[in-house]
Amino acid sequence: GAVVKLFGFWATIIGSLIGGVLMLRQGIYRSLWIFGFLQAISTAGFALLARMGYSISALSAVIAFENLSSGMGTAAYVAFMASITNKKFTATQYALLSSLMGVPRVLVSAPTGFFAKNLGWENFFIFCTLIAIPGMLLLLKFASWYSDEQR
Repeated sequence: GAVVKLFGFWATIIGSLIGGVLMLRQGIYRSLWIFGFLQAISTAGFALLARMGYSISALSAVIAFENLSSGMGTAAYVAFMASITNKKFTATQYALLSSLMGVPRVLVSAPTGFFAKNLGWENFFIFCTLIAIPGMLLLLKFASWYSDEQR
């Protein structure tokens, strides 16, 4: 609990700030790709942690990296949502988009206990890393790396 609170909170804040700065250089679309990849890699860190066994320092590093990349990814996603809203309806559209952002968390959380129990922690986190691939592939449709419309 203390590791998550200490490293997680500050890493998320720092990740959001770093994400904002990097987005200015890379643009929103490329940032979605880079930060999404970092988030997937951070999930793989938990698989590595499961393989290693008990280590507070490794846990701290994985938690810090996961929250850092999460802050960066959230910054890019929020900027992306803001960029696709119509100025006349920004508040309504942004509210709907941010609500939709939570749907997968609600729907996917129910079976996670089943998967963790049946796969084991290491395989569960490998599975979680792999299920990031469909989301990354969606970026090909909505936020191409080579898009002419870099924001």
